[in-house]
Amino acid sequence: MPKFLKPLILLIATMALAAGVLGVGKAEARSTSVCSKALIHDWYVDGRVDKTYPVHCYREALKDIPEDQLIYGTLRDDLTRALQSVIRKHNGKVGPNTPVPGSDQNGGGGPLGGGGGGKGGGFFHWVAGKLGPSTADTIPIPLLVLGGLALTLMLAAAVSFFARRLQARRAATDPPPPGPNF
Repeated sequence: MPKFLKPLILLIATMALAAGVLGVGKAEARSTSVCSKALIHDWYVDGRVDKTYPVHCYREALKDIPEDQLIYGTLRDDLTRALQSVIRKHNGKVGPNTPVPGSDQNGGGGPLGGGGGGKGGGFFHWVAGKLGPSTADTIPIPLLVLGGLALTLMLAAAVSFFARRLQARRAATDPPPPGPNF
């Protein structure tokens, strides 16, 4: 086996592994209903639910909350609070299609907090909104840029490695320079 094939095989295996790792997130995605996804997306936009959704959407969304929101966010608390509010208003008699009003229909603040209603936040909030993901299912742009940079650096290292190997091979095959003539 030629010497240059081993590093080439290693490079291809590394790239295949990287592609597999990036594809794992899509394979592990749970199947969610359309209304559950819409509800979670509605919350992701501004931290509150603005539209009216049925109770079954809230229950499905509670099962499909992304892991980062379970650990760091308030999505579960907000959805639970809205459900409890509707159950309390109907004295515990709610069906799967009972509507749960969004925060814009119950006075702005409502069960989901967020009573401010303004779209302010300043320059950094604007930049984060432009660079960040638009839904819970998208891959953040900075992560894609870092992945591309990593692949570029790996490619540069491979080119450098092969250039040194080629240079060493040429140096080994060249005849030695003639000695001094006395």
